[in-house]
Amino acid sequence: MRKVLLTVMMVSSLLAFNACKKDGAVGPQGPTGATGAAGPAGAVGPQGAAGVPGAAGAPGSKILGLTVDPTTEGVVGDYAFNSTTRTLFGPKTAAGWGTGTSLVGATGATGATGATGATGAAGTNGSKFIADNGVPTATTPSNAVTGDFYFDKSTGIFYGPKLADGTWANTMPLGTAYAAKRATVVVPFVVTAGTKQFGADLIPTYTNYNIFSSYMVSANDMIRINQYPVRTVADAGGAAGTGGWGENREMVFESASGSNVFNSVPTAYTDLGRTTAEINNNIADVSLPNMRVGAKFRYSKNTVNPLAEFTLTQEDIDKLKVNNGASFDYLTYAKVLESTKALGQNLVLATTKNLQVKTSTTNYSVNHTAKTSFDLNTMIANYSDYKQNGKLWVKFKYHNAGTVTPGDAGNTAVNHAGLDAGWVDLTYYANSYVTPTAAGSGVYGALNPFALTNPYNNAAPGTGNYPGSAGVFGAAAITFAPLQVATPVAHTVPNGGVWADGKFVQNWTIASGNFLGLVNTYIGPDRLSTNAIPVAYNTVDQASKNPFVVAPALGAVGTSYFTNRTFATNYYSAATGTLSATDNAGVAIALGGVDFTNVNGNRGGVEASVIANHKLLTIQVLALTSVEVAKAKDLGIDINDATAMENFAKKNNIKL
Repeated sequence: MRKVLLTVMMVSSLLAFNACKKDGAVGPQGPTGATGAAGPAGAVGPQGAAGVPGAAGAPGSKILGLTVDPTTEGVVGDYAFNSTTRTLFGPKTAAGWGTGTSLVGATGATGATGATGATGAAGTNGSKFIADNGVPTATTPSNAVTGDFYFDKSTGIFYGPKLADGTWANTMPLGTAYAAKRATVVVPFVVTAGTKQFGADLIPTYTNYNIFSSYMVSANDMIRINQYPVRTVADAGGAAGTGGWGENREMVFESASGSNVFNSVPTAYTDLGRTTAEINNNIADVSLPNMRVGAKFRYSKNTVNPLAEFTLTQEDIDKLKVNNGASFDYLTYAKVLESTKALGQNLVLATTKNLQVKTSTTNYSVNHTAKTSFDLNTMIANYSDYKQNGKLWVKFKYHNAGTVTPGDAGNTAVNHAGLDAGWVDLTYYANSYVTPTAAGSGVYGALNPFALTNPYNNAAPGTGNYPGSAGVFGAAAITFAPLQVATPVAHTVPNGGVWADGKFVQNWTIASGNFLGLVNTYIGPDRLSTNAIPVAYNTVDQASKNPFVVAPALGAVGTSYFTNRTFATNYYSAATGTLSATDNAGVAIALGGVDFTNVNGNRGGVEASVIANHKLLTIQVLALTSVEVAKAKDLGIDINDATAMENFAKKNNIKL
């Protein structure tokens, strides 16, 4: 600015000089004048237009923080740091990351071991809380020590602490451990097997097939053959693989049409209806009315299919009456050669029979020892607390007799008749505190709560709560299934019964089987046993009648085990030399000209596991707390009536 002012002043002076000198010569330049003061600032001109942006600069490098080695991360020029291994990679090139550089220094030398300090005093063991299923004892759980606590998950009861003597100091029901409950238990026999007394199997063998009959097997015969097969298992009639249509074809007719009673056995061919020839010749019919064409019959000892029924045809009568009935004899009892027992074949039959009297592996009698027991204290958790602070009711039902087959009628609870119909009340027993009269004496002051009289209310039979005549545990012996008899053992602890303070034990001996031992046994033709009551043959029992049983003299009505036939001795009889017997070793047994010999008849015994399937009684316990009992009492409900209290519990949604 200063230079500008000086220039202006100089120009002004020259103009002034030239104005005074007109056309004169130029004089010498004068001295430079002093610098004038600065002039005022000029006004700012308008802003010029924005310039063009410059080119973008190159990206800068980055350091990527990773926990693993880099692979595809980042761009050329970047760095990466693996914090796990403390390794630095970079800069990244077009070829990749290359090898990283570890930033961890080399391991230093191991320092000298410092001096060991003094061991501190052992600390006191802390208490443990153990949860498991079951009541704790001095030895269970095995890891429990003094001071520990225990929770029984199955009952909801809390125990503890455990004391030095192994007992648990407190028992505290938690949650549902002390609430309304109902428990139902079915009580069976617990059986220990005894020593078996084996009977005999009678296994027939036939030889001398020299009867070549004219009897041709028809389609109708094949139906009967298939319905009367050999035994698949040993039974009262003989060993497995014996019997069937080919070995015995004795018919048992219905006594009257539609009666369904099969008890009429033909003893001669004349009992049957007329043959075709007799009909054509108009010969009088002298046969029995129930053994003519169309009559129904079954085969004896058809143990595989005992109720199979057949119809007598004219063809049957014609065949059975050939040669004045001679065919009726051998076609009833003689053993058929198996290869001829086929459609269109003429039967060939044997004339000689040997019976092997062999010790059985399946037929036996046996004495078992058994026990029936229950404990109300274990049926309901915290039982004693209910007895003291709440209310308990007990009732039971006996099971009826049946067979020894699992699932049979003997596994069904029954409603007793009379005053003790339905459930029998045992509430007095549930709330009793009866204990041994002397410690260790084994003598209990309580009487059997299941006896025929009630020992607690002094009531005469028929006027109080007692099991009545159906009482299993009050009887001298009970037959709970055929040939199965349980006899109570005398009340001597621990060998006999115990019933006190909610506990019940009854010991038994069980005679399983018939215990016949050696019996004089008929071994001749397989003739039908009448068993003195022919009407019995209208049931399955008819088919399983065994001729190998005690045999009195033949022929006497009411005492004979067999239907007497005069022709029977012609087929397999010691008198004719066509019957013999041998023992286990094949040694001949002398028959002395008769068709009997001593045979061990023990049979009907069953295994312990089979008896254990038979139930004796069902017990039900109902337990309510004192709070629930008080509420029921306030509502006017008879708290001594188990049924009323159970209805109360259901109505009030008390979970049982």
